[in-house]
Amino acid sequence: MTKDIYNRSIETCEVQLEGFWVKSAHFGIVGYLIFMPSVMLFLHLIYFFQNKPDSFRDGEIWIIVIPLFLSVIAYWIQKRRLKFRVIKTKLNHSQLKALLIEVAKKLKWEPVSTTKDIYVARTNPGFFSGSWGEQITVLFYQDSVFVNSICDPNKRPSVVSWGRNRENENTLIDKINEVESNL
Repeated sequence: MTKDIYNRSIETCEVQLEGFWVKSAHFGIVGYLIFMPSVMLFLHLIYFFQNKPDSFRDGEIWIIVIPLFLSVIAYWIQKRRLKFRVIKTKLNHSQLKALLIEVAKKLKWEPVSTTKDIYVARTNPGFFSGSWGEQITVLFYQDSVFVNSICDPNKRPSVVSWGRNRENENTLIDKINEVESNL
């Protein structure tokens, strides 16, 4: 993660996906839902411009409207998953890093990129776990910690994580709150 992407992430309070394929994997369900309505509308436009007006058959409009509606909902859900959970803390940077390493060992996170202000890790669960893996992003900014976990966009597209993303976020946040309350 570059400094520019880090700054944009802090500014927007969202994980910034890097690259076309990573974005395509994360928002793939939206494209999947839009494909059939797009094809049908395209075919009707071709008939219209060829002066062969072909009206919509019974029920055909629903093949366009329902997937378009679902794609808007899917986009909203996937966009919301990129939001960071922000925790204000009194812990210093070294205490936070120690907590992060402890939680990473417990949840079997494999660090991908670590700097003074950035920690990115991934999980590699087994085949029968129900998940292709998660990407955990933790950013340190002033007296705040930004935490996010999404289905790993560098692996096969996944719409659900079966609670793993929430577990990743909650475990780290709970640990920070626990240590802070003991001070």
